Amino acid sequence: MSPRSRLPCGATTAAALLACLAWGCSESRPPPASFDTGFPAGRDSDAGPLLVGDDTWVAGPTCAEETQYVYVIDSKGGLWRFDPPGLAFTRVGPIQCAGDPFSMAVDRTGVAWVLFMDGGLARVDTRTGKCKRTSFASAQSGFAPQFGMGFSTNGDGGADGETLFVSKVGLGRLDTQSLTITQIGLYDVLKGDAELTGTGDGRLFGVFEGSAQSPFVIAELDKTNARPLSQVPQPAITPSTTGASSLAFAFWGGDFYAFVGPGGFSDVYRYRPGNGSTTKVATVDFEIVGAGVSTCAPTTGPR
Repeated sequence: MSPRSRLPCGATTAAALLACLAWGCSESRPPPASFDTGFPAGRDSDAGPLLVGDDTWVAGPTCAEETQYVYVIDSKGGLWRFDPPGLAFTRVGPIQCAGDPFSMAVDRTGVAWVLFMDGGLARVDTRTGKCKRTSFASAQSGFAPQFGMGFSTNGDGGADGETLFVSKVGLGRLDTQSLTITQIGLYDVLKGDAELTGTGDGRLFGVFEGSAQSPFVIAELDKTNARPLSQVPQPAITPSTTGASSLAFAFWGGDFYAFVGPGGFSDVYRYRPGNGSTTKVATVDFEIVGAGVSTCAPTTGPR
């Protein structure tokens, strides 16, 4: 997300750690033999989502190689691949749509859906940055003009498709065909702005922005009513002292990554549910405002 005013999280007691995780992830280097990539060996690395001409969107094969990456977008419209094992960022290039990005999600075919500060929504080829704005109308169902986003499969494995969830003061779903938003429910326990990330086994998670009074919180959300199924306070994630920050969120290989910054740069925090640790693992000299990972990506990291 782009800079926004902070809203304190609601009261959150220490909860049981999110355990037994086997959720979607992504990978930007040739995976080791023990890594379940989710796509057949030898698949053409050039296969994937393409924007053809001005209007036609052609999705590549399911689980194309580019769906194994984490993608982030910066405040200037630069699209990057993030490699969690190496903590490395590789710049894909500028997206070819005008506007200031606010948030991003990546669908199962590797297409990035980018929300702009003006409320516009675009689809972006994650291999090239080629971009086309959609006809999405802003200010729907109280989700205006900016909101967090994340895809989650409708079942385990994605055979039943996926849904794009959106977050403002509550949770909603955005139909990627009709481009309409339906409100699911308001947040009751957790408060504040949130970014979303989903998984290939049908789960949905949010990172709720913290303040000097309340820590950031990572929570699993009930996709039917917006209520938290579990929540883990993140006191190690340092909030901005300026009253505004950028926030992005993604899951990879059993770990969560929160990208947080007051403007001009971003800190990268990794939360490992397996041992309950949260660590600042990197700082980059650009402001990350959105992140996304395909639900088609692997469900576990290297073993």
